[in-house]
Amino acid sequence: MTAAIDSDALLELVWAAPLAALTVTIAWGLVVFGSTRAAGARRQGRTASAVVHLGVAAFGAALFTGAVVFGLIIMTAKG
Repeated sequence: MTAAIDSDALLELVWAAPLAALTVTIAWGLVVFGSTRAAGARRQGRTASAVVHLGVAAFGAALFTGAVVFGLIIMTAKG
């Protein structure tokens, strides 16, 4: 039995996997960063800064959720 190697799919995996890992890591980092900074700003009474940091956290959460959903769609797609 001979195994056929799909070199195009393998090359796509070489760049897509690190990009996906980096995207998810940065997105979750934005959630953590924005949340902790917003909490600190709120405790210090800096409402405007807290709102900006909450926006960063919300953006990170949306990016994280989108990346995870996209990954699930790709994994479950019949190709």
